[in-house]
Amino acid sequence: MNIDFLEALEEMARERGIEREVAYAAMEKGLAAAYVAEFGGPPPEVVIDRKSGDIYVNGERFDISRLGRIAMRRAQEVFRQEILRYRRQALYEMYAARVGEIVTGSVHRFEGKNVWINLGEAEALMPEKERIPGERYILGKRIRAYLYRVEKTQGDPKIFVSRAHPQFVAKLLELEVPEIEQGLMEVVKVARVPGVRSKVLVRALDPRIDPVGTCIGAGGSRIRMVTRELSGEKVDIIRFHEDPREVIKGALAPASVLSVELDEETRKAVVRVPEQEVSLAIGKDGHNVQLAAQLSGYDIEIQPTSR
Repeated sequence: MNIDFLEALEEMARERGIEREVAYAAMEKGLAAAYVAEFGGPPPEVVIDRKSGDIYVNGERFDISRLGRIAMRRAQEVFRQEILRYRRQALYEMYAARVGEIVTGSVHRFEGKNVWINLGEAEALMPEKERIPGERYILGKRIRAYLYRVEKTQGDPKIFVSRAHPQFVAKLLELEVPEIEQGLMEVVKVARVPGVRSKVLVRALDPRIDPVGTCIGAGGSRIRMVTRELSGEKVDIIRFHEDPREVIKGALAPASVLSVELDEETRKAVVRVPEQEVSLAIGKDGHNVQLAAQLSGYDIEIQPTSR
């Protein structure tokens, strides 16, 4: 009987995808609870011999046929609770280790404007504010998102994903630009108005590499793939420079910057551009200057000037 019990326990562990030792530990706790239900007293020490299947209670061999139906039901209940607790902890650890990565799943259900995504082993929540504005989500459709937080709860871990996060753009760029993964260049910072425009500051770690051209790709092939994933959002690539004036100049393109005056103490920058290019520097709804400010870390004031 013990061998049958052992085989059934290990088969169950395989079917549920849990480690053999976890199943044994859970069953030992279940049998300890069953023993208390049947005989009373404090929880005993229960050990299952991993080779023979023999069960020992407080060091003495024990025949589980001595346990009644109610006690065995208690053993099953505790066993299920332990397996569920282990599964939830394993899920938490698995996804917590993936924070900062892109995950792929399918649109599963909606709660108002919140989107739930089926990742296979678990569900992830994409809150309304983490959606790309104007983007439509269809039930069952495959979708990629940036995993930015995992929380422990009384039940399954709560997994949060985003398509509006600035780092989603950075990670998409990493997928398309192998030189980033190879350590030849890096994404320094991303400024973003989701669904409209992103500006990405990149730096070459190898002097032989042109970071802007490398990110854009031949004929714009690489940046086109990122833009497509972002539902048409424009992505500007800006070369990193130690001098913030140069970063501001690059970030305000396509406007021509005539001069940049910095106030380090107040973190303000006065930028002069040709009169006819003021609107170009500011951009539609102020997005161009807003993103340039985010990227450079300076509050930017645009001043028109005659050449």
